[in-house]
Amino acid sequence: DAKTTQPNSMESNEEEPVHLPCNHSTVSGTDYIYWYRQLPSQGPEYVIHGLTTNVNNRMVSLTIAEDRKSSTLILHHATLRDAAVYYCILRDHSGTDGAAAVQYLRGGEKEGI
Repeated sequence: DAKTTQPNSMESNEEEPVHLPCNHSTVSGTDYIYWYRQLPSQGPEYVIHGLTTNVNNRMVSLTIAEDRKSSTLILHHATLRDAAVYYCILRDHSGTDGAAAVQYLRGGEKEGI
């Protein structure tokens, strides 16, 4: 069973980058690393995912360690609107259909960015 661990909370100044680490030492070769966030009074929403290489989108970057046992979500210019619970999860894509991931949420969380 894949496990992830994260710090309980992180703090940041507005407009500064925030690095949210996640350890996943039990990652397998077919596990994708997914990040979701949950804003107050809302359901989880997808942020970014990757397998072996670093990934960027307009809001964040995901850096994945060479051994894939850890990753870091980087919010480049955090604002109060980014204050949320952030989830790092592993999803096995070998033979799965890529169904909705909400039921797969597990691991730590981050608050008060």
